[in-house]
Amino acid sequence: MLSTTAFLAVAMQCAATVHPDTALDVARAESGFNPLAIAEIIPRAERRPGVNSVISYLPTNRSDAVNIVRLIEARKRRYSVGLMQITSANFSRFKVTAENLFSPCTNLSIFEKIITDCYQRGGSLKRALSCYYSGNFNTGLRPEKAFRQTSYVQRIGYSPPDNGYRVPSTREDRQGRGAVPVTPPPSSPVFESWDVLREYPRSEKPEENLIETKENPHDDVQKSA
Repeated sequence: MLSTTAFLAVAMQCAATVHPDTALDVARAESGFNPLAIAEIIPRAERRPGVNSVISYLPTNRSDAVNIVRLIEARKRRYSVGLMQITSANFSRFKVTAENLFSPCTNLSIFEKIITDCYQRGGSLKRALSCYYSGNFNTGLRPEKAFRQTSYVQRIGYSPPDNGYRVPSTREDRQGRGAVPVTPPPSSPVFESWDVLREYPRSEKPEENLIETKENPHDDVQKSA
């Protein structure tokens, strides 16, 4: 089991193009930060109502993990492994084995490739998460009975920005969500006692009068007095 600090250190090195928060949330939901986690996927034809579609294994050493994988492969079932739960259907595509993927760095590097492809095709993080989970942009957005009517993106911890706020979250602001700068209303003008005709208004705020110090329009009046 990796600590949060250890996971982030590996993620920033081995999946550098994915925001660490996203990698962290996916790992938490997928494996609970266990590099040896394995999930055996029960074929649809063999699933029974009310029974989970996966069997989870949490071996305590790599040797046991490899043995579990061999048993699953002998049953000719698909499975997923490691921190980010890379599915066996992707092994040939990325030229890796289950044993390779018990390495946190290798696992994260394959995650980076998959989630990046999903994001580029889906156009949003929410759709990318669904794609990573299910291979399409919709399944991960739907509530699932097996998970108390929550969707995958909800379990990840994803939440859309609340546009009801006049002042956005600091995180949204850092991520460039386009908050429009608000110009403060101008202060009420004031007039000097000598300005009987009120021709030379001044601001109550001294900083708004700084431009006038270079060529003060009052100078001519004062000199002619």
